[in-house]
Amino acid sequence: MEWDKAKNELNIRKHGISFDEASEIFNDPNLIEFFDSAHSTECEARYICYGVTSKYLVLAVVYTDRCGNIRLISARKASGKERDIYYDRLRAIYNSL
Repeated sequence: MEWDKAKNELNIRKHGISFDEASEIFNDPNLIEFFDSAHSTECEARYICYGVTSKYLVLAVVYTDRCGNIRLISARKASGKERDIYYDRLRAIYNSL
């Protein structure tokens, strides 16, 4: 897991979320990931994922894969719609048990 220090500081000022905190969602067994075709280029594929931190905060995190390393690009609190997607997935998982 890696990130640019200056980008991390900017993200903290803009969204109140550090990349260190954001990295916690990759431990969430119910993490949801999507390919972000709107922001990907031929040179860089981007992904957006929704997951929960150790403080039970649902985040939306954008990242890319750099030589097998996850490189965080941005992180913010998930919107209402994004939280709905996350919790709908959880309900589907637990209702199927």
